[in-house]
Amino acid sequence: MNIALRKLAMIEQEMIRREESARLDGFTCPIDHALKDRITKLMDKVRTI
Repeated sequence: MNIALRKLAMIEQEMIRREESARLDGFTCPIDHALKDRITKLMDKVRTI
């Protein structure tokens, strides 16, 4: 389970990086916001445990 949580955290960080990069370049964000929200909520739940 620890590996799965690490991979989710890496995916979350990569989404944040891509979103920031697209914003700085002046493009719209190509990331699925529903998926990003679900991953963020899941990671928030795990961090509070």
